[in-house]
Amino acid sequence: MRALVLVLLASLGLLLDARPAAAWCQSTNVVLPGGGCLQRCVTEADIAEGDTLLYLAWTRPCMEWVWVDSGRDLRREESIAVFERSFRTWTSVTCDGGRPIGFDVRFRDAPGLCSRTEYVIGEGNANQMGFVSGWTDRGHDPRAFALTTTWFSTRTGEIFDADMEINEQHWDWAICPEEGCTDGRIDLENTVTHELGHFFGLAHTPDDRDATMWACADEGETHKRTLEEDDIEGICTIYGPGSLRTECDHTPRGGFDARCRDDRGGCGCVTPGAGEASGAPALGLLVVGGLLWRRRAR
Repeated sequence: MRALVLVLLASLGLLLDARPAAAWCQSTNVVLPGGGCLQRCVTEADIAEGDTLLYLAWTRPCMEWVWVDSGRDLRREESIAVFERSFRTWTSVTCDGGRPIGFDVRFRDAPGLCSRTEYVIGEGNANQMGFVSGWTDRGHDPRAFALTTTWFSTRTGEIFDADMEINEQHWDWAICPEEGCTDGRIDLENTVTHELGHFFGLAHTPDDRDATMWACADEGETHKRTLEEDDIEGICTIYGPGSLRTECDHTPRGGFDARCRDDRGGCGCVTPGAGEASGAPALGLLVVGGLLWRRRAR
């Protein structure tokens, strides 16, 4: 079956209607038009007649990620350590009186070799994280600190792969002190923790400015490093009991290969891993709007 690719550019929609606000939102196969810090959750009322609203989530409990070794402001080891802390912030959440969510995420010490976000059906893949110097060349909003791209099944909403791009062209990055940076630099952990919420299937929170998943951030802020009740409620609800499979395989779907498809040349170098479902799955692509800078009041 020919793969169906849906390119959905997530925008930051204004909360313009009077529907009751939810504490958190889950990513879906639909995005709303607009711009700004205020968001609302997508509902059945937002889809065309005959279409299906899909809620996006992983079903595999074990996964891995690789680092695209770039970045002028921080050493490789510093950046990797930030990602490991931010992943633990989400995966260490306990729900329902102590129930662990069940994710086991690990870093693969192999370089990410693809200069773009990509998922290849039936071949090897990698969840790649890294800085991007040619941000404008990729058509991204220069105000954005980062973007997370998620590939999912257009039949079920299961997430297959996710890549994170961090805007190095327009912003300077740091590991800020706990009280934040005051020199205009952006705290990497603040941004990465927010973006990993998108990685796990959370959309922007509609009404809690203190939440990690609030759509905007100031330069140098650090309070998104830790989760608020809205964030915890969201990930605990999405990944309730029985939502993740019991078998554990960290290798990406289709096997591991950190190269772009065009660079592989049919060498057969893929590390085997979880195979595709029977037939090529219909595939959706969601580019999730990351944190936007909000200028401080002078």
